[in-house]
Amino acid sequence: MRDFRDAKAMAQTLRAALAAMGFKVTVSQSLELIAQAFGVADWNTLSAAIRAQASAKSENTSRPPPATEGAKTPGNPTTNLLSGQLESTLNRAFAYVKGRRHEDITVEHLLLFLLDDADASRVMKASGVNLEDLRRKLTDYIDNELDNELKSQATDGGSPRPSLGFQRVLQRAVFHVQSAGRGPVTSVNVLVAIFSETASHAVKLLSEQGVTRMDVVNYITHGSMKGGGGPADSPAPT
Repeated sequence: MRDFRDAKAMAQTLRAALAAMGFKVTVSQSLELIAQAFGVADWNTLSAAIRAQASAKSENTSRPPPATEGAKTPGNPTTNLLSGQLESTLNRAFAYVKGRRHEDITVEHLLLFLLDDADASRVMKASGVNLEDLRRKLTDYIDNELDNELKSQATDGGSPRPSLGFQRVLQRAVFHVQSAGRGPVTSVNVLVAIFSETASHAVKLLSEQGVTRMDVVNYITHGSMKGGGGPADSPAPT
C-alpha cells in the first residue's frame, strides 16, 4: 500500500498517463494535486512531512523504494495504470473536445463520455441516474455554456488542456487505486472521483437526479441498487 512517502512516484505516474493521451501537466502541477489529495495545503507542506518521516525512520533500510508502475514501463507509459476501457473512453473524450476546438477538457466532457462507457454507465443506472436525461443536460451545457467559454481562437488545431478539475478527478482515481495496492484504474474509479468536484456542473446535474457518491459506492461495494432493488447480479469492477 502506498502512503505519502510515495507522493513523487504517484505524481510521476499521473503525468505519464496524461502525457500518453496528449495532456501536458507540469511537475509542479502534479505535485500540488498530490498534496491536495493528502489533505495538506501545498506540496511544500507535504514535502516537509515526507522528510520528517524519512528522518525518523532512517534506521529502517528494509523498505524497498516505491515503484512507479506505468511510469517506468517500456513502451506505453499507461501500461498497468489505466484499464483499456478507461483509456478508450478518455481518448474518445479527448477527440471530441479537440474536434470542437475547446481549449480545455473538463469534468463535464468526461462525464458525458462515461455515459457511453459500459461499466460506468451500468453503475450510474443502478444508482438511479436517468442516462438519457443526463446526456441531454450535459450536451445542452456543453453547447450553450462551454462552447462559448472554451472555444479556441487558434487555427493550428492544438491539443486541449486538461482543466484543473479534470486533473484532480484523474489524480484522485489514481491515488485511490495505488493506495489500496490495486490496479489498473477503471472508469468506475473515475466516476467515484468526480463526486469530489462539488463545484462542478457535472456534480450539480448528478445531484439534481438525487444521486450521491454513497449511492455509487454502495452499488460498487455491495451491488445494492438504489430504490431497494436488491443486490445486482454483477457489481462493476473497481
